[in-house]
Amino acid sequence: MINKLAAGGLPADMPAFMRTPEAIGEIAYLGPEPDRWRSRAEAELSAEQAPDHFIDLEEADLIGKLPRRRYDYIAALYEFAAANPASADEMRPEKVGFQPYITNEVWERLKSAMRDYRTLNAQGKDTRPVEAAILFYAGWLGHYVGDGSQPLHVTVQYNGWTGPNPNGYTTEHKIHSQFETAYVDAVVSEGEVQALMTPAHPIGDEWDDYLAYLRHTSTLIEKVYQLDKVHGFDGTGTPEAKQFTEERLAAGASMLRDLYVAAWVKSADPVPDWHDHAEVAPAAAPPGVTIQKLESGGPAQASDAALAAATAPFTDKVYKIGGGISAPFLSHAPDPQYTPEAKRAKYQGVVLVDLIVDENGNPRNVHVLRPLGMGLDMKAVEAVSQYRFKPAMMKGQPVPVEVHIEVNFRLY
Repeated sequence: MINKLAAGGLPADMPAFMRTPEAIGEIAYLGPEPDRWRSRAEAELSAEQAPDHFIDLEEADLIGKLPRRRYDYIAALYEFAAANPASADEMRPEKVGFQPYITNEVWERLKSAMRDYRTLNAQGKDTRPVEAAILFYAGWLGHYVGDGSQPLHVTVQYNGWTGPNPNGYTTEHKIHSQFETAYVDAVVSEGEVQALMTPAHPIGDEWDDYLAYLRHTSTLIEKVYQLDKVHGFDGTGTPEAKQFTEERLAAGASMLRDLYVAAWVKSADPVPDWHDHAEVAPAAAPPGVTIQKLESGGPAQASDAALAAATAPFTDKVYKIGGGISAPFLSHAPDPQYTPEAKRAKYQGVVLVDLIVDENGNPRNVHVLRPLGMGLDMKAVEAVSQYRFKPAMMKGQPVPVEVHIEVNFRLY
């Protein structure tokens, strides 16, 4: 239902092949596909991908801010377990779950396929193979976004209350399927859910927006148990339970539709080049388009004066890249230093830095948009403060522009 409503709600500026009845039907069919992989006939596949359907946020949040990348998350879980041996079993990655990671990874597959579609279409080549891939990824993605709308997919209380239970919620292992399957089949119609879908909402950073969606879902965990306690999901249930269930389905369909649109819009963004950390990095990109710069740590250390100049507010007019304004080119990029505590902890990740490249190619107003911690944010700022660029150009004249840069801290 979530897949069908999301695909059926695509705006007219999405590719026409995705909006046909046949495509909508295929996307809807593929919604349950990851559950079809959970078969005893394919035991290894079932075991491998089962944790993708959930994340126990109560445990995941023990590691602090969730890293954006799956393997950084796995490493952080094991580091927490090593420091807290009594929790080691519960903190195994397959027990905590990977829900936002598989969702983001499949979304990126969809975006990548859409970029290939744009290229082939512009070249006048056959797009049918990539259209098939896009429909598959769209259907696959919908399963996890739907899971994310269901509160019992984001908690240790996924199928019967465990631990202290002062409110006397059910401990039987049937509430999960009773709520999301039997009750939906009994009382919910597509039309009622469609009427509750929100207007299209642009996705900014897909990872942050999807995590916010999961965290809103997590605020409703106890509501499911409260409704169950008054037999809200028995038979045709209660009006309150019906409304709640429809709202959850509508939230999933709305989020999925918005992620489809975001994948299409962002598939038009330029792709950064790959460079080794010792080479010149690629041209900077507009706000919202990150530049990947692979780092291993190094000698960058800005003087106090240089750091003060680079981080001071910039009050001149700032232009946007595009529409006749070229991107600046990064010509000098010293490696950031690792802090001793981050190195001891083998801590890795990404700091997202925002800056103005002025008309002389110097970094100005350097500041952190997405922090990493352990002192690495300041190290990223110090390194970026020493970057030098060939400035952006407009009608043959250099102009200041805003860019985002990812500083990747990696230990090799």
